[in-house]
Amino acid sequence: MKKSLAFTLAEVMLTMTIVGVVAAMTIPTLHYQRVKKEYSAKLKNFYSRMENAILDMEIDHGSFKNLPQPAMGDVDGGFEFYLKYIDPYFGHAYVDKNKRVVYYRDGSSFGVSYVGQFLEFWYDVNGDKAPNKSGFDRYMFLYGFTDQWRESCYGNPNTFFGPYCPRGEAITGVSRETLIQKCRDGEDGTVYSSGAWCTKLLQVDQWEFKDDYPLKF
Repeated sequence: MKKSLAFTLAEVMLTMTIVGVVAAMTIPTLHYQRVKKEYSAKLKNFYSRMENAILDMEIDHGSFKNLPQPAMGDVDGGFEFYLKYIDPYFGHAYVDKNKRVVYYRDGSSFGVSYVGQFLEFWYDVNGDKAPNKSGFDRYMFLYGFTDQWRESCYGNPNTFFGPYCPRGEAITGVSRETLIQKCRDGEDGTVYSSGAWCTKLLQVDQWEFKDDYPLKF
C-alpha cells in the first residue's frame, strides 16, 4: 500500500498564521517607504519648478524686488500675487479661489497662509487628503519681499524663495541636529509648533526623508 503524504489542517493553519504575521510586520514598512519616495519626488519637483518659475517671471516682469508687495495681512492679495506673477510660469490643474488653493496635476496643492514681510505658503503633497498637517504632508515655504528679511532668513538678499524660517530668523548654518529637534518639537511658548522647521531639514537632506526624520506619516 502507498502512503499518502499531505499537510494536516493544523500545519496549514500554522503556516497561514506565520505568513499573516510576517505580512502584518512588513507591509506597513513597505508602504511607508513608498510614500516617502513619492513625497520626496514631489517636493524635489516642486522646489525646482518654483525656482525656475521665478527666473522665467523675472524675464517678463523684472526683478522680484520690484514686484508690488501685497498689503500686510492681505491673504487674498497674497494669493492673487501668486496667480498673477508665479502661476503662469508654473501651471496648474485647477484653481479654487474661494478656498485660495491651487491644485496641480500630480495631485498636490498650494495655498497662502500669511502675508507680511514674507508671503508664507504651504505645499501639500497629497492635496486635500488628510492629515493636511505641517511636517507630515504639508510643507511651509516663503517668498521674501524685503532685502532685510531675505538677508535675515537666508543670509542673502537675492534669495526670494525658500524654506520657512520661523520669526524670520536665520535658517542657514543651523545644525542638522537642531533642525531635527525643532522639526519634531517646535518651539515652546511660540506659535511655531512641530513641523514648522521640517522644510529646512528636508532641504538639507536633499528633499529625502532620512531614517531619522522625526515625524512619521
